[in-house]
Amino acid sequence: MEVIPPCRSRIFVAFFATIFWGMGVRGLHNLEINVPNAVLLGETVTLECSWQLEDEEALYSVKWYRGREEFYRYIPKELPHTRVFPLPGIEVDISRSGARRVVLQQATPAMAGRFRCEVSADAPTFHTEIRSAPLEVVEPPEWGPKLVSDRSWYGVGSTLHATCATPPSYPPANLTFALNGLEVETELAVHMLPAWFKWDPPPKVETTTTDAPDQDFNFFHDDSNLQYLDESYINLHKEEIRRPPKENSKVTYERTGPDYRLPTVSELSFVVQNEAFERGSLRLTCIASIYNLYASRSELIFDMEQPEVASVLGVRNSALDSTSRSMYRTTISALLIFYVIR
Repeated sequence: MEVIPPCRSRIFVAFFATIFWGMGVRGLHNLEINVPNAVLLGETVTLECSWQLEDEEALYSVKWYRGREEFYRYIPKELPHTRVFPLPGIEVDISRSGARRVVLQQATPAMAGRFRCEVSADAPTFHTEIRSAPLEVVEPPEWGPKLVSDRSWYGVGSTLHATCATPPSYPPANLTFALNGLEVETELAVHMLPAWFKWDPPPKVETTTTDAPDQDFNFFHDDSNLQYLDESYINLHKEEIRRPPKENSKVTYERTGPDYRLPTVSELSFVVQNEAFERGSLRLTCIASIYNLYASRSELIFDMEQPEVASVLGVRNSALDSTSRSMYRTTISALLIFYVIR
């Protein structure tokens, strides 16, 4: 039996591989991974992995990792096909998982990380492809933002100062100010509350969190809102905000790692112009949002300061006014008595 030298065998392999590739024989290819960028605390998470196999090449295995640790494996030639490996923060719903999809229950901060899908073709090639994507778990604030100002009314030319803050969340919420429905620029947000800032008891706020967004719904322009932002603001924020769930149940879990939640504080200061008032009022809105998963807002309506109207006759003396009124009443009484006697 003729023994082919190693160098010649490598040449033959490369030669035939080139021919097969030119003929369109590619085996495992077009591997794609679908992992949501961010999910809300407590949500169900679906991880998807798709691929193509050609020329009757069979699938050998599909493996899922978070970081470097494997937590799910699918091998069609084994019974059962699926195997789950314990991993903190990962709870696989086996009944809803298969070759191309893995369903994870009850998202918690411990679930977050980089997820990797590894697909291998069967013998003889055992060709393997890998794709990965990050996943972040959003912990929304416990209640909506608080908007405060030093006055309840402002006049033209006065300076409006306002502060908006949200309770701790992960990631920290984004804050946006709108004046009469139009977005205004603000100072750089910080993640430390001022010493003077105090939280009120958590109010019932307009907060939106749910499993899936409706196609035509926007939190800032919904019929259920008594006041909503103008179209000019909506056009700047095309990303839709999810509708609130029918039953808003708070997710409870045991935190196993550090608490990375932070508050967000933003301030607004500007000189009030006459055009800032609509029908004698100025409406200032603070919107807190995290991706397209959470949104809540707080509003303040300021009245326009009205200047005091001075008397046409100047300042009156109260003592003289009192004397004049007494003399007037005395004169009227005398005339009435004279008329009756007559």
